[in-house]
Amino acid sequence: MTDRANSSLNPPAGAGAGPSRPSVTLSGSQLEQIRRLVAVGRASSVDEYVAAAVAERLERDRSLSELQDLFERKGHAPSAEHLAWAREKLGVDGKDKDGEAAT
Repeated sequence: MTDRANSSLNPPAGAGAGPSRPSVTLSGSQLEQIRRLVAVGRASSVDEYVAAAVAERLERDRSLSELQDLFERKGHAPSAEHLAWAREKLGVDGKDKDGEAAT
């Protein structure tokens, strides 16, 4: 299934065919927590943990984009009750990164 709402989320054919080594900055606390998880066997390495977290976030963003596209094609947005239910189930507070109420 393609992402019509945001084609930038669909990489071109052949993209990502091999691993690359981007630089990612984590806080000391985050890195220490990940290293502890690796030490107790929750992940095979720091790289694996970060790659899995990125894959999960990309899938969530792709799914949200598809959902937004669906609502746009139907011509209406989810109700406030639907959004409140989703926020509760997802464990998010409904605020954007600046602390403002998300719409």
